[in-house]
Amino acid sequence: MPFPFDRIIIEVRTAAVDPVLSQPIDSITREWIMCGIVAYCGHGSAVSALTDGLARLEYRGYDSTGVALNPGNGREVKFVRAAGRLSQLLVALTLDEECNFRIGIGHTRWATHGAPSTTNAHPHRDCTGKVAVVHNGTIDNAVMLRTELMADGHIVATEVDTELIAHLIEDNLSEARAHEVIEGPDLLVAAVAAATRRLQGSWALAVTAQGFDCVVVTRYRSPLLVGESEKAHTAASDVLGFELDVETIRELNDGDIVSLSSRAVWVDAHGRQIPARAPLLGPGPVAAATLDGAPDFTSKEMAEQPSAARHVIDTLGGRLEHGRLLDDLGLPLCCRVRLVACGSSFYAAQITARVLTRIGGIPTRVVIASECTADVNETDTLTVAFSQSGETADVLSAMDAWPRPWLAVTNNPQSTLARRADGVLGLGCGPELGVAATKSFTAQVVAGSALAIAMSAAHDRISGAELARLQAQLAAVPDRLAATDEQVAPIAAELAAELAHQPGWIFMSRGAGMPYASEGALKLKELAYRWVEATPAGELKHGPIALVQDQTPVVVVQAQPAARLAVNVAEVAARGARIITVGGGEDANLPVVAADEEPPWGPLEAVIALQHLALGVTRHLGHDVDRPRNLAKSVTVE
Repeated sequence: MPFPFDRIIIEVRTAAVDPVLSQPIDSITREWIMCGIVAYCGHGSAVSALTDGLARLEYRGYDSTGVALNPGNGREVKFVRAAGRLSQLLVALTLDEECNFRIGIGHTRWATHGAPSTTNAHPHRDCTGKVAVVHNGTIDNAVMLRTELMADGHIVATEVDTELIAHLIEDNLSEARAHEVIEGPDLLVAAVAAATRRLQGSWALAVTAQGFDCVVVTRYRSPLLVGESEKAHTAASDVLGFELDVETIRELNDGDIVSLSSRAVWVDAHGRQIPARAPLLGPGPVAAATLDGAPDFTSKEMAEQPSAARHVIDTLGGRLEHGRLLDDLGLPLCCRVRLVACGSSFYAAQITARVLTRIGGIPTRVVIASECTADVNETDTLTVAFSQSGETADVLSAMDAWPRPWLAVTNNPQSTLARRADGVLGLGCGPELGVAATKSFTAQVVAGSALAIAMSAAHDRISGAELARLQAQLAAVPDRLAATDEQVAPIAAELAAELAHQPGWIFMSRGAGMPYASEGALKLKELAYRWVEATPAGELKHGPIALVQDQTPVVVVQAQPAARLAVNVAEVAARGARIITVGGGEDANLPVVAADEEPPWGPLEAVIALQHLALGVTRHLGHDVDRPRNLAKSVTVE
């Protein structure tokens, strides 16, 4: 049974209430760290389970990695940490550790508080070295806690707020043992619970300690899942962290605490034992994250774009007439639409907005999530949030500020965004492990365009004949993407080798082509670390043309109005620019298989050529395609 990310999910959601603060989750601001947690307690090798899981979670951060290995039976917990990628941690681990440990916790970090170093790498320990903690999130009252703990005699060795949690647990264990209140695994559960009551902020925690043959996990406003199989109980930040034989995955609610040993014992925020939460997934393996012969995940995921687009079309294409899609989503037909997103998703949202306004005349605005406070709420507005991961902190914070109804367009139907939204359009792309968005962007454009067509039909803004024509145009997209990929890949590689060492680039277009030019520019920034200016061609004379000098690469995405765009191309060519045109014209340097008539969503095929150009430049410069510097896939910090 394939992993359910490979399915489109269309569900109706209801508002959630925070179990700890007893207020709607909508009102809580989230600030999460882009890191990955894995925990293991079972009969197999903890080292293998942890390192394999961290490898699959490395897209969440790769500034430093570490594990804490608990041999059980009261023996000393071993800490192994390394700055840099997981490969550095594997060097630090010795071969005999492969079979000595059955319990452990691991972490891969994207640094926010404290430099990316071995000292600041997780897991963190208490003064005794017996308590090990890994943490995703931010502790808002860390300064106060640090002052109090140091005044009490604790030696705080790092800059990281996570270490403070280990010291709090240390104090709680000492106090409980002094009063002989609790024994066994319940003692560690109680110590963790008491520590979290001192915290303000957000956290997903995994804790193990000398003298306890278990791992205790808990969360508050940060994702954490528990997995079960015949041989182990495990925990991870998301499903990719689990071993392939996981049978059931359950999500912790805010405040839940789970003790993982030979069984999983669940306790709520008030310390009362509760039944395990309902499983998110039934029996069946999590999809393996394998390259399948590709040189890297990014190029593999680029090649999957035609099938990703076809999957969305096959699922949504028959639901566009008479408002059926909105009915399936359980959403009202609103007069206005607000789209909110970040990064590549923002450009997909811009394209969706263009389709809504062009064919439906529906008042639509697009908001960068991090600037949401500048937006004005209007009645009868549907808010549509685009997020590949469904965990983007800025998007979630924007949703906190705006009234319902909300629609989530995401590749993760189990995400926080999906759970909080009133309706979900799942992309069904499968895991996207390259940090730079590729197939998820294309799927978002197709899903957003389908949504726009459905809303326009529901408002009676398009005729039956026009609806049929748009459906046919959309259905042709996957084949054009596939043909473009085959045609442009070798050409882009040659062009990239020629231009790789150019330090500054300009990307430009007009109309429906501009979001694709912006997305292509972002890919070159992310992967090749090149300074890139993306500008509407009509704005050249208002500043950007000052950057043009002899042989400056200017990438032009062909779009309508072609005649006006040609004038702008002539302007930069006259100043010595190296022109690279992307489109279906005979003179295109990067030819794509374009539609005879530009569809409302514009030249989507151009993104294939732009991705190949960025990929080629990146490879020529010798950069890591899948793991660009300073970036993480799931941007869960504001």
